[in-house]
Amino acid sequence: MSDTQQLIDVINKQGDDWQEFQKVYDMRLKNLEQETNVLAKKAGRQIFGGDGGAANQLEQFIDVKTGKAVPVYSHADKLSSYEMKSNAPSLGRVLRGIILGGRAHDAAELESERKSMGIGSDPSGGYTVSGSLSNEYIDLLRANMVLSKAGARTLPMDSGKVTIARVTADPTISWKAENAAITAASPTLGAITLDAKTCVCLVKLSLELSQDSANIEQILQQTITSSMANAIDSAGLIGVETDSGAAPSGIINLSGRNSVTSIGAPTTWDFLVDGMYELMLDNVPAENIGAFIAHPSVWKKMRKLKTGIASDNTPLTMPEEVKALQKLWTTAAPLTGGTTATGVIGDWRDLIFGVRKDITVRVLSETFMGSNLQVAVLAYARVDFAATRATSFCTLEGITV
Repeated sequence: MSDTQQLIDVINKQGDDWQEFQKVYDMRLKNLEQETNVLAKKAGRQIFGGDGGAANQLEQFIDVKTGKAVPVYSHADKLSSYEMKSNAPSLGRVLRGIILGGRAHDAAELESERKSMGIGSDPSGGYTVSGSLSNEYIDLLRANMVLSKAGARTLPMDSGKVTIARVTADPTISWKAENAAITAASPTLGAITLDAKTCVCLVKLSLELSQDSANIEQILQQTITSSMANAIDSAGLIGVETDSGAAPSGIINLSGRNSVTSIGAPTTWDFLVDGMYELMLDNVPAENIGAFIAHPSVWKKMRKLKTGIASDNTPLTMPEEVKALQKLWTTAAPLTGGTTATGVIGDWRDLIFGVRKDITVRVLSETFMGSNLQVAVLAYARVDFAATRATSFCTLEGITV
């Protein structure tokens, strides 16, 4: 064998050895990453994101009654990203499997998945959804919620009630001379309790549709999550009139909030400037003032405004600060008599959306089956809202549209 061939063989051998070394240590690194994620999950942190990105630590609140730390999620955070999970079925697929039971072509597979995903039957005949599938459900709700998009933070609740601190007044600041007494001041912090309220969604469909429709999984998932998100947004903004104690009371009824009233038919964006000014007077920095949330009728009204110059159809120009403000239009926002709207602006990070992590789903197969061969899916979510600083919000009331 020539020296050249020997050199080639040595180089090839080194290459093979390096590839084997790389495989071994890639596997070790992967295992280490998985172990780190498990520890991070227990600590309420995300060390490695779903995309393998940089470290990101969740903010944590303390339940003042139990002393337990609870993670808080921004809209960009996904609860499901903080769970170690396998290839889970979609929420829609699980709903279809629950409806069809043994009639589903993949019934056996779905049954084993329900067990592995922590979906167990409850005494009333429904299913309690917990774990990563519950987190997926909550993420789907939040993705459709205007309040979450605006900046409200999500606090998963392990129990029906969680008590957190809130600001009841800005601190009193004074200067003290040597040996002089400290000026007395009122308390500036208090407690507020997230008390989970039950939001119920009922979806009826024919048995034939549940069996034969190719897209029933996507339709069920989208219908339930989008409808419930709108109802939860409405409660968080307005509350409800019927059985008002059964739902959150809403930002518009928040005691101590700022307000601009009797706006009338706007011809300029001055009402938003006035609202931002009220917030700034309460030490909310302009850059922290978040989305303006209002009914689409306000968008229609403002979009049609012109400069006011005779024969000029140029749309009304917004002030730079108003232009920079995110605007979210939703039918969950109040509109009275089709003519009078109320909008809200604020530092939405001071609104906490509490949600119980266990979701309950029931199939009412007998209630409607005998009369018209229909089945119904009944989904529950238990939620509440709490404002940690009332003066971080301003309602813009009496907008004639």
